[in-house]
Amino acid sequence: PPDNSSTDILSQLTDVQSYSHERALVVACHRIWCEVSYGHCEPCSGIGDRTRFLLSLVSDALERKLPIEIDAPQPGLLIRSDAVYRSWYDKVRLFGLKLSDVLHWRDYDVSRRYVSKDEWGLSMERTYVHMQPKEPKPYRLRKYHPCLFHALFRPDAELQHEIDSNMNQMTTKNRIGIHLRVGDAVAFDIDNQDVRAVSGSGGLENAVRMMLDCADGLAKKMISDDEDPITYFFATDSAEAKALAVRLINDGRGSKVPAKLSTTKIDPRSYRGGAAADREAWLEAYILSKMDGLVMNKTPSKESGYEGKAASESTFAKLAKNMGNIADDRVVKCELR
Repeated sequence: PPDNSSTDILSQLTDVQSYSHERALVVACHRIWCEVSYGHCEPCSGIGDRTRFLLSLVSDALERKLPIEIDAPQPGLLIRSDAVYRSWYDKVRLFGLKLSDVLHWRDYDVSRRYVSKDEWGLSMERTYVHMQPKEPKPYRLRKYHPCLFHALFRPDAELQHEIDSNMNQMTTKNRIGIHLRVGDAVAFDIDNQDVRAVSGSGGLENAVRMMLDCADGLAKKMISDDEDPITYFFATDSAEAKALAVRLINDGRGSKVPAKLSTTKIDPRSYRGGAAADREAWLEAYILSKMDGLVMNKTPSKESGYEGKAASESTFAKLAKNMGNIADDRVVKCELR
């Protein structure tokens, strides 16, 4: 059941959404269009990064008593009906398709990524902001209430069926989620120097072993009976890492506790993989959020030679933690040495 703070944030959102939407804050991103060179393109990152920005912007809007509208495709998710932005472009159809999708065009342009909260709601006009703003200075992310995500989004019927099917396969009383982020450079050969999990001569197998060891440590804190079985749900951006985890558990070399391993059947894809990749990512995020504990790997320090742009742990893993409101003492940030 929700606590008082949960009730407060839901009531606050409902109240604000009842105000005139002529002053609404519209948060936009159409990254599915960015592979082509025409129309308005508002590129943004994977679901972890863009969702934390979105919920931070929504929190700012709630503080300023402004209704929220979202103009950003979220494959696999249904958006709260009074928070959906509806343009006249969306109403015009061409061969059954939205004119906005055909032309890759909107009735606004946020490609500058400009945001100034002091200007929001000063006139009876909508304010349009990019989902990941940058100008005039770096946007300062704020903490958001875990219930805010669920107040805005819910899985569509197909995604909910996939979530339920995967959860039903985990029959143990205790379950721990493991999210190993190896980085775009390792998993998808994207040239962005994001190498997070391959270290030392052991390579990827060494990283998987360390994640399983960290899960073992958390399991021993969570379960009172050493014989009580536990399920590890393993999610990663690397198909090779997933196969290694399965082999290590099956060979009895990966876990020091009586653990079963569960994974989805999907083959990990980069955040550039479009709608299908997003839907698969949401599936694993929801499953991780339903675990009793969570293990995520730390991003290597700059001193260790890491040259990527990531500043902390995976934003995807942290999103799952917040979606499930998993207690801090049941989250382990695993250092890969």
